[in-house]
Amino acid sequence: MLSAQGRRIIAFPPSANVISCFKHPNSTRSFSKTTNFPMPLSSLFHFGNNERNSSSNRFCYYTWHADGTERLNEMDIARTKLDKLKLAPSTGAISMASEASSCNLHDDSPSPELLDESSVGQKNLIFAPDNNRIVKKHSISHFVHAAHHQHHKKSVPGVKPTFTTDGIGGGGGREMPEAKVLVLYTGGTVGMRCNKDTGVYEPEPHYLPLAIREIPPLNDKEYIEQHFSDVKVQPYCLPPVRHMKKRVIYWVVEYEPLLDSSDMTFDDWIRIAKDIRKSYHNYDGFVVLHGTDTLAYTASALSFMMENLGKPVVITGAQIPVAEVRSDGRENLIGALIVAGNFDIPEVSVYFNNKLLRGNRTTKLDNCGLEAFDSPNMNPLASMEITIKICYESIFRSGQISHFRIQENLCRNVSILRIFPSISIDCVRAALQDSVEGVVLQTYGSGNMPSRRLDIIEEIEKAVKRGCIVVNCSQCIKGMVDGNYFTGKILYDVGVIPGSDMTTESALVKLSYVLGHDDWDLETKKRMMGKNLRGEMTIAHSLNDNAHDIVASLARNIGINTSHEVELLRQAVFPPLVCHYARLNDVAQLRNLRLGGANMAAPDCNNTTALHIAAEMGHLETVQYLLKWGASVHARDGKNENPLVKAVHSKNLEVIKLLRETGGVLVMPAAEIGIMICVAASKGDDELLLAMHAAGATFAETDYNGRTALHAAVVSGLLPTIRLLCDRGASPNQSDNFGNTPLAEARAVNREDIVEILESYLPKTGPTNGVRAHSLDDDENRTPKTKFSIGGEV
Repeated sequence: MLSAQGRRIIAFPPSANVISCFKHPNSTRSFSKTTNFPMPLSSLFHFGNNERNSSSNRFCYYTWHADGTERLNEMDIARTKLDKLKLAPSTGAISMASEASSCNLHDDSPSPELLDESSVGQKNLIFAPDNNRIVKKHSISHFVHAAHHQHHKKSVPGVKPTFTTDGIGGGGGREMPEAKVLVLYTGGTVGMRCNKDTGVYEPEPHYLPLAIREIPPLNDKEYIEQHFSDVKVQPYCLPPVRHMKKRVIYWVVEYEPLLDSSDMTFDDWIRIAKDIRKSYHNYDGFVVLHGTDTLAYTASALSFMMENLGKPVVITGAQIPVAEVRSDGRENLIGALIVAGNFDIPEVSVYFNNKLLRGNRTTKLDNCGLEAFDSPNMNPLASMEITIKICYESIFRSGQISHFRIQENLCRNVSILRIFPSISIDCVRAALQDSVEGVVLQTYGSGNMPSRRLDIIEEIEKAVKRGCIVVNCSQCIKGMVDGNYFTGKILYDVGVIPGSDMTTESALVKLSYVLGHDDWDLETKKRMMGKNLRGEMTIAHSLNDNAHDIVASLARNIGINTSHEVELLRQAVFPPLVCHYARLNDVAQLRNLRLGGANMAAPDCNNTTALHIAAEMGHLETVQYLLKWGASVHARDGKNENPLVKAVHSKNLEVIKLLRETGGVLVMPAAEIGIMICVAASKGDDELLLAMHAAGATFAETDYNGRTALHAAVVSGLLPTIRLLCDRGASPNQSDNFGNTPLAEARAVNREDIVEILESYLPKTGPTNGVRAHSLDDDENRTPKTKFSIGGEV
């Protein structure tokens, strides 16, 4: 395992002329560029420019350790691949940001100590900015900053923008909006490569991100070249998909080390969840590439750890690698990207073999067939047929009005006890020992226990009385436990909790999640184990005779009889009705529609949801009701605006506050926010300024000339607006593109009254440069960093 401190890496093909390098303090090798050391975990990748590179089929790089030792590493790259790479000269090399203190843009909490002995101490992230480079980072926050800082689509002179065509995106004449998806590649068969000598699949670092760029169904290179050729980290792009309204743009991040899924631990689940949390507001959806052996465990774990999830997280893998000619991995990845980028399915799901399954309902049934996963006790959430069929009524939506968060604390002291004929009491005692806090009991049939084994019942009762939570699940793949049989009822009489139709994977991870909630007492934890938290179990509901089945009545009146026609009518009628009553602030009618089967999150023909309308109208009660019943704060309408942007237009601070608490963020570009607040400040529209600030604007945003709202207010001479802006953090000394500050402009026109106000907001001691834009160093405890750059930077 590589040393976590003082490591330096330089990469180049054999026999290359290394033009610009650096010197390791303890190395015998001498190079032309020296740096200040130590700087933990700074990595520099460099490709030499030599004609002999194109004939090489080995990618080599040195790894230097803190003790001065060095190691030569090699990786196979096909000759044709090297020809395509056109290895960049030294002026195109990239430097790595140092990460002695992991940057964390969205969370300042320290990372928990690794608890599993099998965990690898040092873990990194790998991505390929383009075909010329491989980049290594330690924190997902560094990647997000590199990929999206000053990110913009390139406008190419003479090149027409991509427009939708008939059948693609619903019609012609409009440019397809883009959906951004982050792909986390953790390992597994999906990214493996066949070893020509042994004929077996093997994991190969850095192979998948480079291979995908050359596969046309997975990457539209022409579109990327037209629109993203000048960005620091080039994404990938799916070609247009028929009937889809968005073009999926995605970034691939590879975990280091790549993990076989059988090596997956609780710490790896936490790592995946934290990476999604840190990048949550930068993407519309997430895809996790994973090995199949423990994929169902990971899917269940993420579904419970991610509380109040508002975006799709799709986990997929493969039985045959993506880059093979015959591959299920390629189709699985395409399907997962389509779902993550185009559909409002705020769940952790599993996509495999043209089916989208709820993650915590999934189990692996086949280790050699392409239909490896199934959800025996629940129909798929979606099916990829000639058209994509989404079962919206089955989608689980959180009823909590709260922002997205993850529960990192998972209890490790859980076990599984599978009952079998003549099981010894010693086996039972071993599974129920005092250190165990939770047990999944796998019993026969519908939850039946050997009734004559009173010794086992006694041990289970002892465990329950000391505070151990025991959950009863069936050994059968399909069906649920039933307390109507005596052999099952004896378990519930001693305090065992019925597990309904949960899979074993889901029950075990749910136990770990519930026991990890230290803020819950034992009775609450037991109650939560019997409650449907994420759609993981079936709860029987009595039929509501008062439900208003509007669609059924309408179908009878217009002579529709078939179930397919009724479903089409339901999809056509409900969304505009829900939007209509949201505009009227009629919560009672919305309730009737919901009881009749309406989806409160469904968009109309313009992609506008009821929450968009209620937020724009400032209807607080309706907004609360819609959020409670699953409306998404992240949904975008035809103008690419989410409900929070609509709420800003209404200037209703209560609605804005509620949407922010539920996880809403301003999705407007920073320059657009700057222009909007500058115009509002110039007009003295203090209500709009307050609304923008409540929605997340900082008043440090600038327009196209680098001018802030405070510049505009000073020029207009609006004293109340100046005070409002300064009270909320606007800096009198923030310069525009011409070097002018609000304070300097007030002095230039001899407005002593404005100068007096602005000077009163200056820091009492020390110079100020105004409000700085957020930087990575802000999140690294102000640790000084030495950064390297050879002809470019990330």
